[in-house]
Amino acid sequence: MKALQSFGRFASVVAIGTVAYVFAKFQGGFVSWFIFYMLIPFVTYSVLLYLYPLRDLTVARYIEDRHVSRSGQVSIRVVLKRNFPFPLLYVILMDRRVHAKREKIERKIMLLGFRRTYEHTYLLKDVQRGEYTLPTVEVEIVDFFNWIRKRKVFVIQNHFLVYPSVTDLVYESASNGTSEGQQLSAFMLAKDATTPSSIREYAPGDRMSWIHWKSFARTSKLMTKEFDEQRSEQHTLLLDCGISETFEDAVEFAASIVVSARENHAKLTLITASDQPKVFPSIQSAGQTRQALVHLAKIQPEDTQKVRLPIEKEISGDALLLITGNLRMEFVRSVLTCTHDASTIVCFVLITDETNKKSLEANVNQVKSLGITVKMIYPSDRLSMSRKTVNL
Repeated sequence: MKALQSFGRFASVVAIGTVAYVFAKFQGGFVSWFIFYMLIPFVTYSVLLYLYPLRDLTVARYIEDRHVSRSGQVSIRVVLKRNFPFPLLYVILMDRRVHAKREKIERKIMLLGFRRTYEHTYLLKDVQRGEYTLPTVEVEIVDFFNWIRKRKVFVIQNHFLVYPSVTDLVYESASNGTSEGQQLSAFMLAKDATTPSSIREYAPGDRMSWIHWKSFARTSKLMTKEFDEQRSEQHTLLLDCGISETFEDAVEFAASIVVSARENHAKLTLITASDQPKVFPSIQSAGQTRQALVHLAKIQPEDTQKVRLPIEKEISGDALLLITGNLRMEFVRSVLTCTHDASTIVCFVLITDETNKKSLEANVNQVKSLGITVKMIYPSDRLSMSRKTVNL
């Protein structure tokens, strides 16, 4: 069909030239021949443009920075090359990108002339979290009067992720302390604060605080204390992926906790409650943290009716950190069926303003009556938590 339309345009151009010649031949006179000779360059160029092969064109796309956080910017460079320097007047570049099931097109109209190489760089500012797919680049060439239009689609698959913004957070444990009365951080492993169980020879890398000085005084030989490894706290982070006005802030809050846990060598399990729930158990290594962040970058809000927890998944650990932007009792009750002790649950509710807070008061009171700790957080509060301590 497109080939037929293209040939139809070509036939129309030839017809225009033929009609102008016949008119000048039979009519005669200066005006008729002037019109004919004025049309000759345009008709000739249109015919040559129709015969110009688009296979002579090659297109490449380069993404400068593939690791971007929300509200950042991404630089994309499209390079058009060709071998034969046929003069091209109007060339339209169309770079398609898909994000959150929505398609947008970046258009650039240029006068290429005889140039064999052309580069177009554009900047995506204030990008939103998610996975971006750039499937194709479309090139269209046009003559003077839009008589001839030729188009070619170049399939160039590129992807990049926009990660949630991360705020530095420090969390303290809700527990009163260890058996020796020392308070633990929720995301810290304590090993050197207990009574040593034995001693051994010093090895490079041992802390100075571990050296057994009494033994050194007796034998003049460096010895190191050995400890019974202390129990580290295991936390579970549950993100509610139901639709809400503060969903993006909830995702960023969850990502901040995941990164904070990794930096403090903590044991953290991430669960996302959605249409397709996902579990990341015992996130400790850099690779596991990256997998969790990639998932948080791609995840999209779901209808609250579709949100569900992993089937037959019992949530265990010292504390359950529930993050939601849409507090509702049916979801809270489903969470309670997966845990034995409601007092270990800390529910962070991200709200937009005081009006939103008042509308949630009834649900908050019901949740508190179940023994769950509820903390209301504004998006601005999350930003002000940088390098501060939040008690759980």
